[in-house]
Amino acid sequence: MKNKKLQISLFEFLQTGRFGPFTPQRNCSPEDITKIFGQPDSIEIYGAIGPDGSYRAGDERCFPVILAYGVIEFHFDAPLLMYTLFSDCFFSGRPRGGSLKLKDTALLRHSRPLNEFLILAKSRGLEIRSAVPTQPPLAVILTTSEGVTLHFEHEDASAPGSQPTLRAFSWAHDFRDRSNPA
Repeated sequence: MKNKKLQISLFEFLQTGRFGPFTPQRNCSPEDITKIFGQPDSIEIYGAIGPDGSYRAGDERCFPVILAYGVIEFHFDAPLLMYTLFSDCFFSGRPRGGSLKLKDTALLRHSRPLNEFLILAKSRGLEIRSAVPTQPPLAVILTTSEGVTLHFEHEDASAPGSQPTLRAFSWAHDFRDRSNPA
């Protein structure tokens, strides 16, 4: 019997901060993610065990760890601490979810110009909470009302007519939020 892929709406993620059945939060483990989404396509280990070591649940020596489902990555800096849900490698156009079926991906097309994104977001009712200009090559970081960030960069900021285009999106734990010490 063929396994049915779990469907994740990326537009819902932008609007609500929920990634399918999961609301990103600081206090969770890689095992929590695999219970929800199944086995990842890959597990990258950056801790003392090294990249050739095997991941062992709860073993501090494995961390930091990244669980990847296609181009969607869950980054952990400790066994019970998720840092970010991130994607910056969708160069084929739209993000791919590996064992997850990503839908409603139209707004998140790689290299979509910032101005075009803003027009589409407004037409779909997506609220943008902030737009923070940065130094090149990163030009602007947009944040949705639910805290998902979108990173727009110039290919070559010195080129005439260069426009910032979408390069990454993420949810990240906000360490400035002192009401949640975890």
